[in-house]
Amino acid sequence: MLTIKKFRESLGLKQEDFADIIHVSKVNYSKKENGLVKFSLNEAILISNHFKKPIETIFCSEEVSDIESF
Repeated sequence: MLTIKKFRESLGLKQEDFADIIHVSKVNYSKKENGLVKFSLNEAILISNHFKKPIETIFCSEEVSDIESF
């Protein structure tokens, strides 16, 4: 299971809630969470800032595009 999915589920939130945070449809968010499409760095930052958590505690590097390491 991907780190972002674990994080979302630990908060008891739905995919729709996270989709709203990054301003995408639920379908688009679902593809990202399931590893079919990577999150952009900007999307990772939006989620990180929203929950006031470091990106690396929410995402693994394979989930976000354009990140060598964080």
